[in-house]
Amino acid sequence: MSYDLAVMGGTLLTGRRRLRADLGVSGGKVAHLGRLDRKDRSAAGRVVDAADCLVIPGAIDPHVHFDLTIRPGMTTTDDFGSGTRAAAAAGVTTVIDYTAPQPDQSPLDAFKARRKVADGAVKVDYGLHNVLISWRPEWRVQLAELARLGSPSVKMFMIYAERGWQADDGMLVEVMRACREHGLLACVHAENDSLINYFSRLVRDTESGAAALASARPPAVEEEAVARVIKLSEIAGARLHLVHLSTAGAARLVGAARRRGLRVSGETCPHYLVLDKKLLAGKNGQLFGCCPPLRGPAERRGLLQALSRGWLQAIATDHCTFNRAQKESWQGDFEKIPYGLPGVETSLPISYTLGPASGKLSLNQWVRLHSEGPARLFGLFPNKGTLQKGADADLVIWDPHKRRSLRAAKLQTVCDWSPYEGKRVSGMARRVFLRGVEIAREGRYLDADQAGKYVQRMTCR
Repeated sequence: MSYDLAVMGGTLLTGRRRLRADLGVSGGKVAHLGRLDRKDRSAAGRVVDAADCLVIPGAIDPHVHFDLTIRPGMTTTDDFGSGTRAAAAAGVTTVIDYTAPQPDQSPLDAFKARRKVADGAVKVDYGLHNVLISWRPEWRVQLAELARLGSPSVKMFMIYAERGWQADDGMLVEVMRACREHGLLACVHAENDSLINYFSRLVRDTESGAAALASARPPAVEEEAVARVIKLSEIAGARLHLVHLSTAGAARLVGAARRRGLRVSGETCPHYLVLDKKLLAGKNGQLFGCCPPLRGPAERRGLLQALSRGWLQAIATDHCTFNRAQKESWQGDFEKIPYGLPGVETSLPISYTLGPASGKLSLNQWVRLHSEGPARLFGLFPNKGTLQKGADADLVIWDPHKRRSLRAAKLQTVCDWSPYEGKRVSGMARRVFLRGVEIAREGRYLDADQAGKYVQRMTCR
């Protein structure tokens, strides 16, 4: 059999297997795993040497924000073009962004509007979560239609009452029951809005500067909300996913819920694993403002432990870029910082350095958290997130021996700073393939003919 692409001599990794083998690609799909003989190699359209490297399924980042306007005149610097170019350069071949509904806009209309923004601009494959900032009972039928269109997930906020976005407990249960009926996953930003308001008032009397952000949102703010929404999901009988968890206590709650047989999952982000809240108190502390805020060393250790123990099932980035000038708009008020950090381009080297390179995660765990875990959670498996016959040939040739310092000037994002500036990391995506076509090499996006596309995700009952 002839192959469009033959990847030779690498160590193939999935979330569960490790295999010294060659890989053949035909028609954008994985067609062969095992030894390829000389005849196969000579007949291949292209041969790539992966000796001394790992061959992993393309990473899936299930939580990004491209081309997002958070208030008039404040839009993320990365749009769908630049953001997915940065993703591709680093080995992320699929992203899941969010709809951006206007007040009273229906979920289906918001979905269609967001597709128009992303289609034709993306460099990697993508999906969408459906944000619900309000709810009408007649929208239940639209959830069924969104599932049919391959977008079987919603997102709700337990905060942002002042914006009119907050889902109270009754709305959470009602929507989650609709999700259960139609096979959708309910994703929730879990923080206690009332406690945030209370602590913010206290902090204003005692602290100043960006460091007040962490004091106004202590770990208990997240942990209480996570415990509550897990109970609400149990009442509703729905699948629940907790986004961007920042505390060890919240991760333990997810692990405990799963041990009780509840359909609960959670993710954390690289910045919660490596960055310290002390950065908020330093020069240009506003740059590091994100929501939830950065934490201390005990939380970072606890989150890494939660990943190793399987309490959390995915690493996502919550990529949300604002440049230096945009961050300066806070004018000394911690509640007016544009929250968000760049991350899609640095997630794999950060987690590889913290995990396999440090012996705190196995190679299979690392791949599972970035590829197979998100694929299974969000309805992409087995087309994405694995190396098996018939899967999309989204491949990363990963050099585990490469050592380098991260520099914003060398990244593909258009954001003009990096929270990891100067950090030494291990590992690098040498070559990246999307459905069998090379789209990035040595950290640079290639102007490849292959374009990203919207991918339909499967419902999960």
